[in-house]
Parts: sequence; structure tokens; C-alpha cells
Amino acid sequence: MNSHVPAGDFRIPRDLWALIPVKRFALAKRRLAPQLSPPERAALAKAMLRHVLGVLAGCRGLAGILIVTSDPEAMALARAFGAHVLPDAVESGTNAAVRAGMAALDRAGKGGVIVVPGDVPGITRAEMDAVVDALASAPVVLVPATRDGGTNLLAACPPALMAPSFGPSSFARHLETAQAAGREPCVLHLPGLGHDIDVSADLAALPAALSPVLLRARPGAARPLPSPLEEPLSL
Repeated sequence: MNSHVPAGDFRIPRDLWALIPVKRFALAKRRLAPQLSPPERAALAKAMLRHVLGVLAGCRGLAGILIVTSDPEAMALARAFGAHVLPDAVESGTNAAVRAGMAALDRAGKGGVIVVPGDVPGITRAEMDAVVDALASAPVVLVPATRDGGTNLLAACPPALMAPSFGPSSFARHLETAQAAGREPCVLHLPGLGHDIDVSADLAALPAALSPVLLRARPGAARPLPSPLEEPLSL
């Protein structure tokens, strides 16, 4: 890992990967328990992951997608989109999963990583293109969450440039970590990526245009798998 090159010498990597940490669907979104039953919460998590994978699969500038999970359904869904799967044998939380994914990409010599949560139903290809474009002039890109001071996207080149610290108030921590490493982050305020679904207020504030994503989470709704990508991804 060469994390000490001058910022002026930085160029966007050709081998840029998306990384998605995915909790077991059965354990997902427990803070939505007052509104949704366990099967509904699991279906919601799966529907949102499907949407995120679909956006990333069509994103220019990405060489591949890696998910870190222990959930067999999430693994199957990811592979249907042509993504690579790193089993999360430890299940020690989001940051541990992200660290494992970053380390795997770094060992494989990948040029950079974009960490994306699986619960951002408003993510668009245009927003991801904006992130990729920002990496042309900054080795770190951050997208803050619209609520709780969290971080909803962290991009870094190389992948192990900085340790992840996701959770409430993590945006300030990531900003400080990047600056301590001599990297001034590019901060993008993106409404789709900024809106994750964790509590009832998030559901209430979701734009009506995104309702199809949530409707697919209804029990019994048809949820066909997409066609795999033509070229299999390898790590």
C-alpha cells in the first residue's frame, strides 16, 4: 500500500471496486420493529440490496463489486449480479466486515474501494458517477448521511488507506482520519446516497418516487433475480 504519495500525483485507479457489507437479512433493521414484522424487515433489506446492486452493476468506472456477508440469500443475490462474495465468518459488525473487504482488495492489488451500504434505496447511477469523477482529484471521497452525522459512502485509494469507523457521528471521524493521513477528502452531499433506512422516521421521509423499491419488500411480491453479467468478476 502506497498511502504517502503526494496528492498532486494521484490519479483515479482503473481497478476501482465497490464494497458492500451486508448483515444477515433475518437480523436486519431491528429498529423498524414497531412498523415492520421480522419477515417484512428481512424482505425490505433484501429489496434494498437488490436495488443497490443493480445500480452498481451499471456504474461506469467500477471494475467489480465485493460483498461481505454470512447470509446465503445475500450471497446468491450478489452472484446473480456478477459480484464477488467474501464470507463474513466472524460477524463482528459493519466495521469489521468493511476492514476485511478492504484488506482483501488491498492484498489483491486493487486500486481503490467505494464502500456503499446496502440500505440506500435512493442511490442512483448519476450519484455513483459523481463519486467516481471526484476520485479523479481526491484520494478520499465521503458522503454524509442526512441524519445522525453518519457516513453513507466512503471511497479511498488505495483500499486500505484509512480505517473505517461507520456508525452515528462517523462522518466527523472519517474526516479527521483522512486529514490525519494527509488526505483532504472531497465531500459530496447526495440526497439518494445520504438517505439510509434505519428508523421509522427514515421510512416516513422517503420520497414517493422510491416507493417501488419498498413495495418489492412486501411478503409475496414477485422478486425475480436479474440476469448475471456477461463477464464473471474475479478478485
